[in-house]
Amino acid sequence: MPKIQFQTNVPVEVRLRTLEGKAVDSQFGGSQHMFVAEEGTFYVSEAVGEIIAGKLRQLRTRVGDRVEIVKAEVNRGNGRKGIEWQVAEVGYYPGEQTDGTLAVPALAAPPAEASAIAGQRKPAAIERTPAAAPPAWAGVLVDQTNALIDAYAAVLRHSARHEGLVKGDDVRSIFLSAFINVSKSGANGGRNAA
Repeated sequence: MPKIQFQTNVPVEVRLRTLEGKAVDSQFGGSQHMFVAEEGTFYVSEAVGEIIAGKLRQLRTRVGDRVEIVKAEVNRGNGRKGIEWQVAEVGYYPGEQTDGTLAVPALAAPPAEASAIAGQRKPAAIERTPAAAPPAWAGVLVDQTNALIDAYAAVLRHSARHEGLVKGDDVRSIFLSAFINVSKSGANGGRNAA
């Protein structure tokens, strides 16, 4: 089976056969996660495997669904860059969904809403009873919250190196203080991060 490689900022579309990475021995020592797709296999670190599996669960991805995975270079502030693994659905599957909603093709949007909808990869699932579309800021809030959770998880992972000397509550307090200070200083290109 071919080996899938990820280049920075190059999306790779796959149809996964496994949604949880299988722990396998790494040729460099330790272990890594192996994912199997119709297009081949790919191997990532344990931490990246957990991130990808978590995002697949969040998207409610099923075996065989097409997803796009990107090893994206992102700005972490103060001119520093980092890697963020991104997972997105490709296309949509019409009909009843596992959460009881019904997915249908999107209607053409009026010009004022077109820019808000343009960034979406698939039409939103529509509930059986009509509901108003969420405001555009809601998606921004979700993305920012997910980024904060990923950052907090990385900080917690790092704190584990200190053999229990740094407690989780202390990490949370330091993390929140740092986030508030970054937000106030506008370290994100002169704009507030929050």
